[in-house]
Amino acid sequence: MGPENGFEQTVELQFLKKAFRDHYQKQPVDPPYRFTRREWGFFPFGGKMMFRHIGFQRRSEIDQFFIETAPMHAYYSTAYYGDPALQPMGEKFKTWMGADLIFDLDADHLPNAEAMSYSEQLEKVKEEVKRLLFDFILDDLGLPAEHTHLHFSGGRGYHVHVRAPEVLQMDSRDRRAIVDYITGRGVNFDILFPKYATDYNPRFRTYKERRNFKKRDDGGWIKKIYEGKDILISRLLDIENNKDRVEYLLNISGQKKLDIKHQKCETIINDLFIKGKGNSARRMLDEDKFPIGSTKRIDNDFLRLAVSFSSIDLSGETDEPVTTDIKRLIRCPGSLHGKTGLKVMEVQKEYLKDFDPLRDAVALPDDPIKLSIVKGSTHKMGGENFILNEGEIDVPLYLAYFLIARRQASLSSSYPDH
Repeated sequence: MGPENGFEQTVELQFLKKAFRDHYQKQPVDPPYRFTRREWGFFPFGGKMMFRHIGFQRRSEIDQFFIETAPMHAYYSTAYYGDPALQPMGEKFKTWMGADLIFDLDADHLPNAEAMSYSEQLEKVKEEVKRLLFDFILDDLGLPAEHTHLHFSGGRGYHVHVRAPEVLQMDSRDRRAIVDYITGRGVNFDILFPKYATDYNPRFRTYKERRNFKKRDDGGWIKKIYEGKDILISRLLDIENNKDRVEYLLNISGQKKLDIKHQKCETIINDLFIKGKGNSARRMLDEDKFPIGSTKRIDNDFLRLAVSFSSIDLSGETDEPVTTDIKRLIRCPGSLHGKTGLKVMEVQKEYLKDFDPLRDAVALPDDPIKLSIVKGSTHKMGGENFILNEGEIDVPLYLAYFLIARRQASLSSSYPDH
């Protein structure tokens, strides 16, 4: 945590590093699967760059390294190498043996994430990773559950690690195809709902086009588009007037980068809430159909809106590149996250619903630490709710770490060595 992050070699920096060292002395990091074939990388407290191209051959070497260096962040490669410590990267890659398939969901992709509290971000991301894991990875893609592992990142999101033999040799292009499927980028409406000609006019030799809207129980993206339609229509029905409904569609278009303009949003709302005696939207829910009872058929823009409610957004700074990169470094489970003090840890899939990172990933002790609070705030951590006012106050060490690392507090002037 160098000067660019707001810390010099201060007593606060020493406090943060000592907290990590004390932790690793008591709770060693459990080495990942095939750790001797992985490259390791570490970002030190007070440092300005990562140190990587490190390899370990024995667990005792990992234990000693973490205790002696107490890194701020710890990573290992998703790839397996014949010689993981070899440099430069071009030479190391010649010994590439395969790579895990990784999915990274972080709060940086959430709409209005900056307006959410930390706990709100975590809850929202958990909803997303649940859909990603169960609806896409295990269901649609059919990847084996026994080779699929879910990890809390220690920060603002989750990582899904897939170590199934069938994915290890996938190149970046194959992994990109998976990303395209999950994000809905690869959805082809003309394949899912093929067009057909109807109402032929022999005089003018013209006809109308309709779509064959298959049933939702056909599964895959057909089912997901139906689900997205239900969410979209329900939310529009909750809005009282058509002007606000148009604005809602415009906001969704902007958030999802759909580029659907104002006039098209007005047309969609007109078809749903004005034409067809104004009950087309309700009929789409009650009858579970796509045709909306007006003279204008459902077009691609409405379907794209439906897709946006069923796809997984992997547009964050790291989310999508992590999946397509076959030599990426990922956070090491069992290590501590330098910006929160929380533990990077595996979450059993069946317990995801009840998993609370601010309770279950708290790994530092609750020894009282006197802090000087910069600005009043509220926090939920360690199973407690904290209301912090400006001034000096005792808080558990795990919360003290979190607040200092996020520059919301400093150690009291009475702290030893201050």
